[in-house]
Amino acid sequence: MSERLPSHQVPPSPVSRGLPGLTWILGRGRIFCLVVFGVVTAVLALHAAHLGIEKDNASLDAADPAERRFYADFKKSFGSDEDLLLAVTHPHLLEPEGLALLDAVTRTVAGWDGVRRVWSLTNIEELVRGDVGAQPRALLSPPWDAPGMTQHARAAVDRNPDLEGWLVSSDRRTAGVVVQIEDRPGDADYSARLIDQLRGLEASYGHGGAELHLTGVPVQKYDVSGYVARDQRVLLPLAVLVLAGALAVFFRHPSGVIVPLVVAGATVVWTLGIYDCLGHSLNAITSLLPPVLLVVAMASSVHVYDAWQSGHHGGGDGRERVARAVGAIIVPALLCAVTNVQGFLSLGMSGMPAVRQFGMFASIGVAAAFVIGMTAVPAALTYLSPPLARPSDQHGLTLRFLDVTSHLATSRPWAVLLAFTVVTVVLAAGIPLIRSNTDLVGFLREDAPLRIDTSFIDQHLAGTMPVDFVLARRDGDSVASLDAYRRLEQLEGAIAAREQVAGVTSVVALVRQVHRAESTQGVLELPGDDRELRSDLALLDESGHDLVRRFATPEFRSLRVTVRLHAIGTAKSAPLVAGILADAQRVLGPDYTLVPTGALWHVVHDSDRLVIEQTQSFGSAIVLVVLAIGLLLRSVTFTVLAMIPNVMPILWTGGIMGYGGIELSSGTAMIASATLGLVVDDTIHYLWYYRGVYAGDAVAAIRNSTRAVGAPVTVASTSLVLGFWVGAFGSFQPTIYFSLLTGLTMITGVLCDLLLLPASLVLLDRLRTRAPRLPAGPERDQPAHGR
Repeated sequence: MSERLPSHQVPPSPVSRGLPGLTWILGRGRIFCLVVFGVVTAVLALHAAHLGIEKDNASLDAADPAERRFYADFKKSFGSDEDLLLAVTHPHLLEPEGLALLDAVTRTVAGWDGVRRVWSLTNIEELVRGDVGAQPRALLSPPWDAPGMTQHARAAVDRNPDLEGWLVSSDRRTAGVVVQIEDRPGDADYSARLIDQLRGLEASYGHGGAELHLTGVPVQKYDVSGYVARDQRVLLPLAVLVLAGALAVFFRHPSGVIVPLVVAGATVVWTLGIYDCLGHSLNAITSLLPPVLLVVAMASSVHVYDAWQSGHHGGGDGRERVARAVGAIIVPALLCAVTNVQGFLSLGMSGMPAVRQFGMFASIGVAAAFVIGMTAVPAALTYLSPPLARPSDQHGLTLRFLDVTSHLATSRPWAVLLAFTVVTVVLAAGIPLIRSNTDLVGFLREDAPLRIDTSFIDQHLAGTMPVDFVLARRDGDSVASLDAYRRLEQLEGAIAAREQVAGVTSVVALVRQVHRAESTQGVLELPGDDRELRSDLALLDESGHDLVRRFATPEFRSLRVTVRLHAIGTAKSAPLVAGILADAQRVLGPDYTLVPTGALWHVVHDSDRLVIEQTQSFGSAIVLVVLAIGLLLRSVTFTVLAMIPNVMPILWTGGIMGYGGIELSSGTAMIASATLGLVVDDTIHYLWYYRGVYAGDAVAAIRNSTRAVGAPVTVASTSLVLGFWVGAFGSFQPTIYFSLLTGLTMITGVLCDLLLLPASLVLLDRLRTRAPRLPAGPERDQPAHGR
């Protein structure tokens, strides 16, 4: 690796001599330590092997208890809002051939287990005059090849314009089949079976110009769980191969590959095993745990192995060599583990269970990696002999690069400082351009079936994203006045006029049908006075129409208003919902409330809340990391120097997100908190070594530190970056961006540590030299950190 430093520059590490536990681990306890490690790994591996995948995305819902109760009451009153929407396209939809196809699909789906109701043009009812008042009658009925059926079907659709955009498209070539599924909390597989069956209809009916497309919240949940399983099968093995390649290139010896990978693999097994023991299942966020832990867990073992292999700390080839290597790096390694844990634990402030789980178990993984790296790894190294290879054979190119960076930082410190400051100012200006956005469908790859189907339905039928609202009187009385329904009708018009709104549906449509059936004019309109309205509401309640309870509770105390949005993310839907609520306040007046709810609304609401929470968590992470570094370095000056090159990379990444149009979502919002602890690791190792070798000449200390620390830092950081970038082959856009941007932050962090930090140390030394009253340098009795 690097040339061995003179003995006066690397004082013997006193740390190993003060660790009686380490002496036992390397002596009589090494077999016991390795056996315990093997047993614990085997037991937790059994649990990790049975780890399930979340199928309902419940952990992605950050709704507070009050919102959950309101949503539960909503579903109890109106039924589930998580409908499936099957679009059936046929070139002759309203002709006998098309109607027969639509009817066959409708009847087939209605007969399946788990289906509560199905609505389509071939079974929907309209309200017409009957013997005892308005009564429901099928809009269309067989035989579908009856004479004049096409003209009859077109007339039926034309006289019920509320069906357009819901059950039929404006061009009359695409029909919607709305499938309301049963609510089975104890059965997580029934919706998956239904989705597979619905997708299988394409093989039976998708011919003769017909096309079938499927979307809906249950489909999103089903596909997300499938993509999580796919990513686990693909990304984890790929990460192992990439990391093995990076370690092989750097260490050029099998033990240099096997030891770090065993530690990383065991860390993943321990973490996932504990995760399963506590009853959790992987979701779209925690699916990042295996690849993230795989790369993060290697850091401590790489440092131990490198310190042992290099022999910089003496001790010959036996146990003393291992003890000296561990003693040299255990303190900075411990602080690195602490800062990583602090960074990940800061995610615990999130209201989203999935993000909290990720932060908690990533912290557990970091702690496990440190314990394994400081116990099992040293015990195993006592059975090995250091590889016989010249240092230049291993790190020649790396050391030449490090020499260039140290020379540039020490010879042109002001230029380096100015360049980094300019880059920071320019990129930080892009941070305000970042916008928060969550788009469950848009986050999928462009070739994902759900994204293709949703886009097709959104273009050819109507909006695919339903947001539900509940209208009620503040005094709890029935919504039964003509004034209320006129206000609701006016509100529907205001909502429908908004961009990105495809349609609005409420009980008003049914009231207009009743009035048309009861009046002689045959016009879809509201009654003329309160007496007529009360009569029409009574007839509607008694009619038995299957849509009544979908949009109104008994006695009409609460009304459901469904707003169908086009396929947009929360960046547009959040202000849209806010605008609808403002319209409601203006139109409905103070006597009524309009409350948003439903699965989609929770996503919209959680997205905005997530941004605030992650900003707070990042702030708390910075405070905790600063305190930890201050306790180790016991110097305000060095603590500040340690933070500057670690905050800068995060600011750069934020600017790149802003300028590049990369949105803040559940995945990318974790970057700052998650990477803060990672990027500070290299700084800690560098400053720890620098303090040990500083003898009044900052330039010499920097060159020695860069050479000795830079090599293992390079391999650790390279492994981290490559490991994170494996996530670019994932299935979700947020996790792809998380992986790429985290890797990019690691790269810029290394550049800051190799250029900005040494330049700052040179300038600090010059300042101290000019001010004799200031201490000449750190305390000389600090233990050295050598590689």
